[in-house]
Amino acid sequence: MLIKKIVFAGMLFFFFTNYAFCEMAGLELNVNTSDVEGKFEFILPHYEKNIIPGAGVLYSDDRYLLSNVNLSVRDQVFSPALSLGLGFKGTFGTAEKPYGGDYDAGALGFLLIGEYDFRKDYTAAPISLVATLSGAPDPLCLMDTDRFFDFSFTVYGHIIKNASVLAGYRHLNFQFGENRNEEKVIDNAIYVGCKLHF
Repeated sequence: MLIKKIVFAGMLFFFFTNYAFCEMAGLELNVNTSDVEGKFEFILPHYEKNIIPGAGVLYSDDRYLLSNVNLSVRDQVFSPALSLGLGFKGTFGTAEKPYGGDYDAGALGFLLIGEYDFRKDYTAAPISLVATLSGAPDPLCLMDTDRFFDFSFTVYGHIIKNASVLAGYRHLNFQFGENRNEEKVIDNAIYVGCKLHF
């Protein structure tokens, strides 16, 4: 419990003290019948490439609670509409055991991000597609975690300049212990939400 409080306090300190120096920020909230997810990211100014720190929290109906901190570098490739990013993602939290108690989840993984913004190509449609993939093998997992993988695909509809509606799919896979009979947390979810751009 103390580790969670320290990580949460560190996230608040880091992001809110650096918010004043950012070039652009985004605040996103996703929901479905059992999950609530919040995300925050911003672009650091004065760099040739986009350096984007971010953080998020995902709560799933008493099954698990995960928080993450990530850092990526993104740039346009092939066309102004397509951008790719590489970085790192640290994930920490707890997952409920089937017979009482909690697993401690932790991983420092690699992060891959792809985005196609139709507003920047010949169609000029107010839609963008974003896919994120992150994973951590055994050497990069911490505490009770043996393997970690997550994937999301989101469609954004940019209805006004500073706000977007969204719909997406998320796959999450945590494995605790090396034995195949050990507990796994596998979750597939469809969600909707909105994102504010500042």
